[in-house]
Amino acid sequence: MKKIIAVLTVLCLILSMAALAEETSVFAFRNGVLFGMTQKDVIATEGDARYEVDTENTKGPVTFTEVEYENVDIEGAKADVTYMFVEDALVAIRVDYDDKAMSYDEIDKTLTTAFGDGANLDVKVLGNGVYAVDDDGTPEAKAKAWVSGDIMIIAERDGDDTDVTYLDMTAAYLK
Repeated sequence: MKKIIAVLTVLCLILSMAALAEETSVFAFRNGVLFGMTQKDVIATEGDARYEVDTENTKGPVTFTEVEYENVDIEGAKADVTYMFVEDALVAIRVDYDDKAMSYDEIDKTLTTAFGDGANLDVKVLGNGVYAVDDDGTPEAKAKAWVSGDIMIIAERDGDDTDVTYLDMTAAYLK
């Protein structure tokens, strides 16, 4: 009995060490941009001086800022990229592809290949935007979500373009 306990203890120790030694993957966006970076770090990492900054002070103590780059190359397709910060920490990235550059179906196929089947979101077109709603989807409006580790990726058809949003689910504002 003591030998069995000793063997199980050693086995548990080895498995624990192997689990701790396993590398965790970190989501890196283009040019090595990482969630949690400051605005200054993202701008320096991008290395492109053509950007706009929009800061919004909320009613609470939180500051929300967007840093937008227009017409940049994302893996061979032109898109607008918006980095979203809460209290100077990168928490979300939105990529706005024109359908002439990359269609919703191409993006869906790419993300499904990388992350498996995503979850279809029911959507309803309201004005110029696409919003997720309960059980009221329309055929022309498409939206899908994938989760990979601590990142949620949402692709949604929005008029003549497709938006892909990457959300850091570990961000403090979500807790």
